[in-house]
Amino acid sequence: MDLQAVVQLIGNVGFPIALCLILLQTLLVKFNKQMDGLEKRLAQLDKTMNLMVKTFHQSTSKAANRQDKKEDS
Repeated sequence: MDLQAVVQLIGNVGFPIALCLILLQTLLVKFNKQMDGLEKRLAQLDKTMNLMVKTFHQSTSKAANRQDKKEDS
């Protein structure tokens, strides 16, 4: 927001309301950045959890195959 826009905003709505609007805009921008970061971290967590589940299923199926082979012997 440039200086001219701020001055015009103050002239139109008054200083306290203009200040509240500027602070609200700043908070919303920061909030959106934090939400974007959170979304990226959740996507990474989802990938990691899927990999862990896949690895777990592979290891349990290998263990079951070994158990079957031992029982056949």
